[in-house]
Amino acid sequence: MDKETIILESWSPVCNIQAFVEETDKNCYLYLWFFPGTDNAYVKSCWICNTDKAPKELDVDGMQNGFAPSMPEEYILHDVNGIHLDHDSLDLIWFEEGDGAALMQGEELICVIPGWSGYKGFMGYSAYAKGMMPFAWELTEALALLSERVAKSKDYWKSFDLDGEYWNVAQKQHIDTLNAFFGNYQKYYAIDNGEFPPKALITGEKDEICYCVTAGVSLLVMPAVEQYYYDNPNDFRRIELGYATIKKYEGSIQPMLSYISSITNIPWDEVTFLGHGHTIPFQGIKGYSAVWLLNAVLLEDIDTPEYQDIQGDKVNLLWLVPLKDSEYEWIKEHGSEEALERCKKAHDKLIVFDGEGVL
Repeated sequence: MDKETIILESWSPVCNIQAFVEETDKNCYLYLWFFPGTDNAYVKSCWICNTDKAPKELDVDGMQNGFAPSMPEEYILHDVNGIHLDHDSLDLIWFEEGDGAALMQGEELICVIPGWSGYKGFMGYSAYAKGMMPFAWELTEALALLSERVAKSKDYWKSFDLDGEYWNVAQKQHIDTLNAFFGNYQKYYAIDNGEFPPKALITGEKDEICYCVTAGVSLLVMPAVEQYYYDNPNDFRRIELGYATIKKYEGSIQPMLSYISSITNIPWDEVTFLGHGHTIPFQGIKGYSAVWLLNAVLLEDIDTPEYQDIQGDKVNLLWLVPLKDSEYEWIKEHGSEEALERCKKAHDKLIVFDGEGVL
């Protein structure tokens, strides 16, 4: 039996993911254990190196018995007799999204499990892998891009270590943005329970419409966005959430405040993202069973707050539109794009709840 030793471990700053480096008398692997809020735990793994003589062929029997496979000789770039990592110089760097990690040995990048691993046989990159094996892909071609991302990630997490000053700056920017939109805000609710990152809900009123909008959700970038928005993930990976209603239904503000507070961490709890056209179950208003998330930037003629970019990323305000039971079922069957074409309201009225439904 292989002797297993955990030589390094770390938890994601924002996702419920544990990273650890495990060394045996045959090989060394980087593992990411995911513990999402609604699904069973699962793991991603990437071979780093062999610590013993490389086999000529893959040990299929060992794999079937639960042993992590060593890389066959023809697919390694290090000494065929194996190498050992310098334990004291190892460090794990989490990517900005919190769902991927890079292993450094001193200043050298030696292994990466990015957020997009797990697709079509790709598990991660190793500096000691040759070619594209299921346990690790060669790092050479991706090294420049990944090194840049690691450096950016280091700066990203370091930006939160300023004794809370980052929140003072962000908080003022949000208040200024919302005050410019609906005048002086009415109420401010902290919704972070004293945990990282700081978050709030801010209410205001304009032209007989009541608003509540989050502040601080956009401090973090969401996981999984680049798997869907290949060309411009930076345009969609930061969000705030908002709700608008006519004064007749301002009583819906209170349950919506509680609901919005409860869903702000979905992207990091579930390692996913929230975006335009998504729906989420909602029971806060009688007769309504979901909310529809609509991005004002992607619609026409929506009166909406205008945010400054954050570190080159756009901030997207997703408006929560309550859906009646029948509307929710229709959108699940036909999709959001078709639903937007079917809407009986002009886009400028679509985000404002008036009790009449949207389809």
